[in-house]
Amino acid sequence: MIFDVIIVGLGASGSSALYHVARSGAKVLGIDQFVPPHHFGSTHSESRIYRKAYFEGTQYLPLLNRAYSLWSSLENESSTTLMYPVGCLTIGPSDSSFIKQAQTCAKEANINYLLLSPNEAQKRYPAYQLPDNYKALLDIDAGYIQPEICVQTYLRYASIHGAKCLFGNTVTSCVASGNQVKIITDSQTLVSNKVILTAGAWIRDFVSIPMEIERVTNSWFQPNGPNCTPSNCPPFIFCDDQGNHSYGCPDLGAGFKVGLHHKGPTVSHPDNLDRITTLYDVDPVHRVLANLIPEAAGKYLKTSVCMYSNLPDHLYLIDYLEGNNPNIIVGSACSGHGFKASSAVGESLASLALEHPPPVDLSSFSWKWNNG
Repeated sequence: MIFDVIIVGLGASGSSALYHVARSGAKVLGIDQFVPPHHFGSTHSESRIYRKAYFEGTQYLPLLNRAYSLWSSLENESSTTLMYPVGCLTIGPSDSSFIKQAQTCAKEANINYLLLSPNEAQKRYPAYQLPDNYKALLDIDAGYIQPEICVQTYLRYASIHGAKCLFGNTVTSCVASGNQVKIITDSQTLVSNKVILTAGAWIRDFVSIPMEIERVTNSWFQPNGPNCTPSNCPPFIFCDDQGNHSYGCPDLGAGFKVGLHHKGPTVSHPDNLDRITTLYDVDPVHRVLANLIPEAAGKYLKTSVCMYSNLPDHLYLIDYLEGNNPNIIVGSACSGHGFKASSAVGESLASLALEHPPPVDLSSFSWKWNNG
């Protein structure tokens, strides 16, 4: 059988792409070396933050707007709750570019938001204790989304729409030949008219791009009081006065989750990732939590290891291979902030593979390198 589309990697964007290609009626196969959702890539644990007060830049807004709509559509189709709009606090020094950029994006997105002083933030959310010279931008319609359930749901409904999946198969080669692409796995050879590569940190096994693989850890702590649940302690994005970023999600039953953003060491290949955690992983995030939300910084519970796939500009990559190969479409990396938009990224990748106009402007996320 010659497939219309084969998708390599079925995490956040890959599962979405599989679903959207399958809905078109095309013959599509998804391949993953693991059984998704799994704990080896970048899509595990119980929560990710979604928001539109996006300090990373207004160029993401079309994707984010589309993503919100697609997550809602998947909720309706599956009768499954995926998004929890409990709000999100973007916290930083009052006069910082971090807060100014988030506010600029909030205004352009025309979202409901509030700028809160430390006293106003604590009055609304008693667990938060902001430094005196800081502000919190509350994105009222933001919240957290459940990544593993999202991936499961996309895969399940892709199958309902006719998609086939191969789990536990490692792709060893992806080579374009004429108008087709040959995929070789550790068990078989497959042929497709188009291939979408959404292999995350493994993307460099197939294409040459200047991507760094960053080791990232998240740790969970047992709150010491009642104020750290989603309804009264929303997720946060925090930037200190030295420009260090961190993030956290409220206690959903497994403890309060917190991590550092773009502070981890790089590794040469995802198979070489150190998955053993130590106090060096835990102490820095505990200090963040103890200073910002002391009530959340109770007993240490666990630490999980994942990866960021970072481009030099920390943007997404959504384009044809080398910008001009219409048979191979590349959907990595997400540079550490991709899950919230992954429903729309997957849809856009599917559109490129099906030779349909993408539903949003992708010019900011194009291929930019001549020689990797």
